[in-house]
Amino acid sequence: MHLIDLSHELGPDIPRFSPAIPGPEITPYMSHAEAAASGRYVGCSCEVSRASFITSMSTYLDSPYHFDPDGPAIHTIALEDCVLPGVCVDCRPLQPRQPIPPSVLDGVDVTGKAVLFCTGWSAYWHDPETYAAYPFLTGAVAERLRAGGAKLCGVDYLAADDQSNPTRPVHTTLLYNRILIVENLTGLEVLIGQPFIFHAAPVKAVGAAAFPVRAYAVSSAP
Repeated sequence: MHLIDLSHELGPDIPRFSPAIPGPEITPYMSHAEAAASGRYVGCSCEVSRASFITSMSTYLDSPYHFDPDGPAIHTIALEDCVLPGVCVDCRPLQPRQPIPPSVLDGVDVTGKAVLFCTGWSAYWHDPETYAAYPFLTGAVAERLRAGGAKLCGVDYLAADDQSNPTRPVHTTLLYNRILIVENLTGLEVLIGQPFIFHAAPVKAVGAAAFPVRAYAVSSAP
């Protein structure tokens, strides 16, 4: 069994949809020094951390509720929908702002699977300007996933849709049909042509529309 980490870190300087969105803050609620001085620990100390972040950040999963007001939120998603056989679609090479056509799915069996689209764009994670100019899926790709019975769509860039298109055809087509979306994956190149099981389970955050995940693949390949 081979475990492949597909997640970015959650930290203060990660790419975001807009500079107006605050970055994640992870700070001590109680530091080691405060714990040691509290009189409640002898020969040891501990730290309790406080985290504050927008939930659509880093590597994260969109629940249907993200776009469908009547759809299930994060805490109701079954584990069976977050742990799936996967297929990785090689979309490379791509240019900035290039639409990804449905032809990338020709001959690909997506039924019941997590379908991950490898664009290679995660290489620009630390280059915000280039990362923001990501290629993107089209509504036609989303329709192919829906018609083919896919269970989850994953991308290795900022957002599945073209953000200049306010109708958001990928999100609406997939999430209204209960097909989950995971964004900001990384390292997908090693999965191309390999069988694997994809894992992307969030915590049960009650009422959340989206939430970060530790996405990874389990492969039998060395």
